[in-house]
Parts: sequence; structure tokens; C-alpha cells
Amino acid sequence: MKKNAILVFLALLALSGCVTPPATQKKDPFEQEQRRKLALARMLLEDNREAAAREILTRISKERMIAGVTDEALFRLALLSFEPGEKKIATTKAAKNLESILINYPSSPWKSHAAALKGILDAYDMSSREISEMDKAIRGLKNTNASLGKENRELHEDIKRFKKLDLELERKRHR
Repeated sequence: MKKNAILVFLALLALSGCVTPPATQKKDPFEQEQRRKLALARMLLEDNREAAAREILTRISKERMIAGVTDEALFRLALLSFEPGEKKIATTKAAKNLESILINYPSSPWKSHAAALKGILDAYDMSSREISEMDKAIRGLKNTNASLGKENRELHEDIKRFKKLDLELERKRHR
């Protein structure tokens, strides 16, 4: 009898394992939805539909943070921020998204990529500032050069007048 009870108990235990929901059903429905949105954004990017992908990635990044989803969305948004003609605006948007990954997702697989790209952006911004400062210095030097050129021409004119005057005085003395 004990043997039959143990067998029935083991059978029930084994069957009860079949009734439990799979691990995927235990997950948060919001997380599953975010993962589906991210997959859709990836597909849109593969089809070169960047505007639609950007919209979805932006929504993902503004909603509740989910590791493995939001960090990837932020990284992809950073990459999409680089558009020709929008130098400072683009790097500012990208840097903000990359910094969010570095701060909020320390164990993200995107962290090393985000850190490298952020370093490149920082160097780019510093170079841009230096170029801007050099351009200002060059404009200042050009203005100074133009001013000195004008002054030099005036001095040459004065020298010519003095020579002419000196010749006239010399002629008057010889008469």
C-alpha cells in the first residue's frame, strides 16, 4: 500500500509539473511587448525605414526601463542621430542616449560600444570647439591683417607725398 501511495504521489508530482505555465508565460507582459517592439524596430531598420524605426525606438526609450531592451533601443537611437548637416544637434542627442546606457545599464552588452562611441563623440565635440576657436582667431588675424594692410598703404602714400614734397623743396632751394 505504501508503495502504491508513493507511486501515486510521484505521478501527481510529475503531472503537476506539466500543468505549470512555461517560463515565457511567467514574464512581464510589458517586457514581452517591449521586446516585440524592439524586434519590429530592427526589422524596420533592415528595410531602411529609419523614420518608423526611430519612432518605435523613441517610444521604447521613454517608457519603463527594461535591461536588454531599453539599452539596445537607446544605442540604436544614438546611431540614428547621426545625420548629415546636424553636427552639434546630432552629437548632443547621441551623447545623451549613450550616457543613459552608461549610467542606467552598467552590465549591458551595449555598454562597451556606448563608451567607445561616447569617447569618439567627446573628442569630436572638443575638436569642433577648437576649430571654432581657431576660426575666430583666424578671422581676428584677417581683420588685423586688413587693418595693417590699410595702414601700410597709407604710410606708402605718406612717404610718396614726403618724397614729392622733398623734391619740391630741393628744387626751390636750387633756384
